[in-house]
Amino acid sequence: MISILHEKINTVLPICGVADNGDGSYRVDYIDQPNTEQLQLVNAILESWPLEKAKLEKIETVDQEWQNTLNAGWTTPYGWKLGVTTQDVALLNGNFTLAKEAANLGITDPVFVIDTDGESHEFNLQDLTMLMLQYGQARANLSSQDAAKRKAIKSATTLEELNNL
Repeated sequence: MISILHEKINTVLPICGVADNGDGSYRVDYIDQPNTEQLQLVNAILESWPLEKAKLEKIETVDQEWQNTLNAGWTTPYGWKLGVTTQDVALLNGNFTLAKEAANLGITDPVFVIDTDGESHEFNLQDLTMLMLQYGQARANLSSQDAAKRKAIKSATTLEELNNL
């Protein structure tokens, strides 16, 4: 995290480094002494850093939670799981699109969906459509919850507000 603080300060003026003093304060090692305006900007960055750092830490937690959600997948009404990564969504949507096109051409062969355990499940287009509607809603809900958490973190204006999330 200190590297991010370094980058923020370095956008105001080049610095050799920044160090956490361990007491809530930071030491900035300047290459050239800052002028008054630069010093005000650096101080503003340092004053806002505790909240920014806490937001970054909270986002790391949300990132891990999202990864856990992706790893867990979605349990279908049939009791088996489908993946919910972007790649999984693309593959299932492609499968569904091809099944619809086949049906438009009069092809009524069954469609197969592979679950996260590698097992194949056979569907007709009507049942596949129902599964896809449920899957889409579940995936949208997961994404919406994740987005809401991220938005709340980004919008937090105090450490107390952030800690209450």
